[in-house]
Amino acid sequence: MKAVLILLALPAILLPLACFVYIIIQALPALNWELLMGSNTTSGSLFAGTAGTGHGLWGQISGSLLMMLLACFLAAPLALSIALFHALWASPYQQRMMVILLQVLQGIPPIVYGLCGLIVLVHLLHWGISLAAGGVILALVILPLLSSNAIHALERIPIAQTESAKALGLSVGAVIVRVWLPSAWSSMLTGLLLAMARALSETAPILFTATVFSGITWPDSIFSPVTSLQTHIFYLAQEGSNAHAVDMAWASAAVLLGLVLCFSLMARLLRRYEGAL
Repeated sequence: MKAVLILLALPAILLPLACFVYIIIQALPALNWELLMGSNTTSGSLFAGTAGTGHGLWGQISGSLLMMLLACFLAAPLALSIALFHALWASPYQQRMMVILLQVLQGIPPIVYGLCGLIVLVHLLHWGISLAAGGVILALVILPLLSSNAIHALERIPIAQTESAKALGLSVGAVIVRVWLPSAWSSMLTGLLLAMARALSETAPILFTATVFSGITWPDSIFSPVTSLQTHIFYLAQEGSNAHAVDMAWASAAVLLGLVLCFSLMARLLRRYEGAL
């Protein structure tokens, strides 16, 4: 039975590993420091200076990170509030409904969020294609993940700790600050890192709401458009007849994969640290 289970698990391990290795092999010819931080050595290429092949990928990397940070800044307080309401004031029926609703929201395809953002934020509210619109939509995408993680983190706190704190006369606010948050911070931080990785990997929501192909290294304001690695790969991959553009797409994919892996590995290490405690 153990051998059968190992055989069944091998595709789930080997296929992603094979994809990772293939991406790195394809990206190696174009990966270099000048590509990441900027160079004018390829100013004569078709996409020079505006598509990440002439001025590097710094604009795309910074745009992706800015949207990720804005999304987490908006979603994290809401997720914590939802978890606290679930733990303190919601009835058992409301708790079940909240969990079901979060599961439904988490299952909605990201492109639906992107279309809603295009209609509501870009057109109705006249935000335009902007960092703000992309950050709000990504916040909605990661909110169910963060909320569910925060709810589970609070549920894992031993009831005896909470009852002891209340018996000592601590108010609800003091219980939250002195008992719950110190006990649950590592689990919540793990969920936040996973949400960061999720935000970095989403393309469809920001394709409609936040990003342009080229011409921007740093947004002028929160209501200015940005470039991102996700949409940069999408646009370059459409230039299949241009070998240089395809090479840049593979290199951009490797950089994006590296960023996602960094946050995922940090979450994994933090979870191991939490288990050791």
